[in-house]
Amino acid sequence: MALHISSIASSNIQRVKKSEFYFSVRSGDLVFCCGRADISRAIEDLTHSPFSHVLMTWLPPDSDEWLTIESTLHHGVHVGLLSAYVDDYDGDLVLARRPVLTEEEIRKARDAGLQVLDDAYDWKQEVSIVGHRLLKCIPVEIPKREYYCSGLQYLMSLATQYPLRRPGPNYPTPEDIWIDPTVVPVCALKLF
Repeated sequence: MALHISSIASSNIQRVKKSEFYFSVRSGDLVFCCGRADISRAIEDLTHSPFSHVLMTWLPPDSDEWLTIESTLHHGVHVGLLSAYVDDYDGDLVLARRPVLTEEEIRKARDAGLQVLDDAYDWKQEVSIVGHRLLKCIPVEIPKREYYCSGLQYLMSLATQYPLRRPGPNYPTPEDIWIDPTVVPVCALKLF
């Protein structure tokens, strides 16, 4: 089980080079991102977590290129390249796994994500969740087939026997997914 950490540097997560990071990745793994952009820092500060983004990895059967299933502000729910993070990201990355999931359950989760491709990123709901955490009187926006990163991962987990925990009426933050009892850290990418 992954426990709350205040930073990657102060954690006991094994740090690895890019080649070892790629070697460690399995389909269905989660990659937690600790960005340096202003929006990333704001999310990290408000959630008291080093994580501002989370995505799922996927290696199609006839491919040697790792893909991601994720939701981002500019692209909504989409399939991306893992190399865009491992090779070019401006922050730390942590690879985590949900060992309770079988290959079939990972496929079901992946397929659930692929079914909502091109749905919009729900920035209004994300802002309302942060506002609600600061002041309980602020209501949480109810999702309308719009997802942000960790909301998408939660939705995908509902296709499995082991859905991620839902901390209240809203979708979880990256931190909430990180501390789910089924999530286990594998390694962190060591930036050089």
